[in-house]
Amino acid sequence: MAPLRSLAAPRRGCRRAHGVVAASRYGERMGDRIRNVGATAALNHEAPDDPDFAVVDIRLFALTDGGEQVDDPQPASTSVRCERSKLAALELSVQMSLRLRQPPTGARLQAWQRICEQLAARGIETDPATLHRSTFRFVPDEELRAAQQVVWPDRR
Repeated sequence: MAPLRSLAAPRRGCRRAHGVVAASRYGERMGDRIRNVGATAALNHEAPDDPDFAVVDIRLFALTDGGEQVDDPQPASTSVRCERSKLAALELSVQMSLRLRQPPTGARLQAWQRICEQLAARGIETDPATLHRSTFRFVPDEELRAAQQVVWPDRR
């Protein structure tokens, strides 16, 4: 039986960065540091009152392997206008508006760049295109989830 290695000693090809073992090559480090990306979503109460449409603020984030959620420092990365009767399908609308299959441009690029700056402050180097291609999670807040339930009661 092979002896157990100490967790305190980094493996060959790795270095310590801010108390965490990081691989010495960018590609290796990126895979180990970002778990996924996503967007939190909340109803915007400052939008003009419209009985047929809701404005939903979307805030992009990156989730590290350590479980820290690194949010866009802007209160809303973007906003989406959605018919209230279609709020239950909002996740698909958000994914379509972010155009996750295309490289980020404009406001999407700027939001990912802000998140990259926040990650760099934590010792995690990445770029907007890499974040944009990562696995995506949609996280509505409780108020939005309740509004979705009104139009689609079986959604959980």
